Amino acid sequence: MPSVLISFLDGEMLYADADDVTFDQQVLEAEIRSVDPNNERALFPFTAIRQIIIGDPEPAPDESVVVTWDRAAFHFIDGDVLRASIRPDAVLGRHGGIWNLVAPGSTELRTLAIPYAALKGVFHIRQWDSRPVSERSAGSRFDQLARILAERDLNERAGAPPNRRVLLSRIRRTHG
Repeated sequence: MPSVLISFLDGEMLYADADDVTFDQQVLEAEIRSVDPNNERALFPFTAIRQIIIGDPEPAPDESVVVTWDRAAFHFIDGDVLRASIRPDAVLGRHGGIWNLVAPGSTELRTLAIPYAALKGVFHIRQWDSRPVSERSAGSRFDQLARILAERDLNERAGAPPNRRVLLSRIRRTHG
């Protein structure tokens, strides 16, 4: 029975022992490792879990092996992004996936189980982005927001109605 560290969407973390972490069911059944003697076992819905770290980290394989693995960016619904090289033996289940991965620059191989409900997506990437994290995520979001606001401002100055009203007026004319 492997030890797991469950990280919930609300930030809470819990150590437990789980018989088998699969994503065939919608819940994880685990024995609680807590100082509270009243808790023994629990069912956790995968929709409440952000990620599960399974077991202890192992030494990462040689870099010559890791560079042959796919590089991925796991985009979580909370905005966090996990970049890692993923070993080819990933197990994708009905409600989530289990990946053995090595983060860039790390010497540890970790096993993560991530429910699909916690992810926006897992993106296959060609190469690591060398920009600092602060420049990678914040800049692109602000650039996109600035572009959208600028387009909206230009449309208002040109006298065009906002896009959502144009669509609504077409629907009303068709059905009315």
